[in-house]
Amino acid sequence: MAVTLEVLGCGDAFGSGGRFNSCYLLASGDRLTLVDCGGSAPAALQQRAVTQPDIGIVVLTHLHGDHFGGVPFLLMDAAYNRQRTAPLIVAGPPGLETRIMDTLELLFPGAPARVRERVPLTITELDAGVTRQVGHLGVLPFAVRHPSGAPSFALRIAIEDKVVAFSGDAAWDSVLAEASRDADLFVCECTGYRKPVPFHVSLADLEEHREELTAQRIILTHLGGEMLQHTEEAPWPCAADGLVVAL
Repeated sequence: MAVTLEVLGCGDAFGSGGRFNSCYLLASGDRLTLVDCGGSAPAALQQRAVTQPDIGIVVLTHLHGDHFGGVPFLLMDAAYNRQRTAPLIVAGPPGLETRIMDTLELLFPGAPARVRERVPLTITELDAGVTRQVGHLGVLPFAVRHPSGAPSFALRIAIEDKVVAFSGDAAWDSVLAEASRDADLFVCECTGYRKPVPFHVSLADLEEHREELTAQRIILTHLGGEMLQHTEEAPWPCAADGLVVAL
């Protein structure tokens, strides 16, 4: 079955370049998964004519708002607007359920009880180094260096006969090369250009470790403002909102 990845959002936390926060749509047939779901994801989904009930799984790399902040709004949609009957799985780092429900309570007091009552929701916590079957996906997290109040992960996702790897946000570490080894596609953040950006990858980092990167295809994402001015210098293609990749 054909697998596609659609970039719904490839921006950094500041929306540099007018890009939506991190959000990627993995599709195999009619089975749709979001990898990360940043705060602007609900608007990006609407623009691409994908509705909340279409999504079966959400997998999160870490618990910063530009990567998970859209999840409370998906749950609000499911509880109050377009009630769903199909199960929804949200998988991510330890502490995931508490962070989601606390955020939901802060944004919409009383909403967590309504969500628990009306939404067929399963929240699955992932552990670094342990492959977990999440619906039709095999998900292997790798611990990375990116403080977020909970563990932060790079992800290696097996879907059909393909492997798609995501760096999440992370300082350069050989674990990123391991997570993406021989993957069909590696979606790798490249926040910085030449100057180091704490706990993020720069183009200089990737060029220095180029021989370690063995994925068949690499796409750079999460570009910061300076990096956006130098995309033509990158030896790999840079993502744009709306980009569709067939695997």
